[in-house]
Amino acid sequence: MKKITVSQLLENEESYDLQLVPLNPEAEYNRIISHYRIQKHGLAFAGFTKYLDQERIQLIGKTETDYLESLDNINCTEILTKLCKRDVACFIITTGLAPHPILLTQSNIHHIPILQTQHKTSRFIIRVNRFLEDYLSPTTTIHGVLLDIYGVGVLLIGESGIGKSECALDLIHRGHRLVADDIIHVHHIPPVTLVGSAHLPANYHMEIRGLGLINIEDIFGVTAIREQKRIDLVIKLISWDQYDNGDRLNLEQKTHTLLGVFLPLQILPVSPGRNLVTIIEIAARNHMLTKMGKAPGRDLLEQLNRKLEQQSL
Repeated sequence: MKKITVSQLLENEESYDLQLVPLNPEAEYNRIISHYRIQKHGLAFAGFTKYLDQERIQLIGKTETDYLESLDNINCTEILTKLCKRDVACFIITTGLAPHPILLTQSNIHHIPILQTQHKTSRFIIRVNRFLEDYLSPTTTIHGVLLDIYGVGVLLIGESGIGKSECALDLIHRGHRLVADDIIHVHHIPPVTLVGSAHLPANYHMEIRGLGLINIEDIFGVTAIREQKRIDLVIKLISWDQYDNGDRLNLEQKTHTLLGVFLPLQILPVSPGRNLVTIIEIAARNHMLTKMGKAPGRDLLEQLNRKLEQQSL
């Protein structure tokens, strides 16, 4: 499980425009944040802290602040003491509000950092969630080529030397866009989104056997590349003798599992003279139709069954 500290949150927040300001610098800023979702204190302020996660950011907005101010000192102290005893990672107060005096006192006693942002709660949640997803969501690296084909994120995989880069080069020449070649960094955005990018920033090189390394951005321009892309479809290239010819209508949707996410999979056999580039383009178009609820093989089978039923009457 990935983890960051509150100090790392402060060090890296500028590019996400979180506008965080520490209010008690003497607190323990090496506390761990391990969850990519923030936590608000509905039931916790009512005394039910069973599901309070210590390693999540605790967010306090205007509603929570007004509720605390409506309490008398005895009840407020009881609630905030119980909350701070859970030894949470940090409190972040939105809308530029000042922390409740009892919250500040109890946080200092337990050395819990309090941060303040000028953003309203809803806007801050969007930004901090993006930060936490980038830093804490599961990631992996895979071998293949990732392309944007008609807006569909197509991941080409297969054995080394099967022709992935050559296919990708032809697709780029036809106007499609390269995201990454060879080593792809895959980032899981919960619940089921996978985003791929180049393992090294701005690395749009490809290795073509016989040519060596080429720079796609220099040759085709900036319109032939993109920084990252959601992975929508996996296409696996295999040799012709490995292909199972059983399901020629492709009625059963195959899947490829990556970081626990099931992605639609197309298996394409490679043989001399076969126009794989056109087939890959058609696979991307067909994926768009499938997302609209259309399936040519299934539709044809249903038509044939209806025709046979009519003839049998």
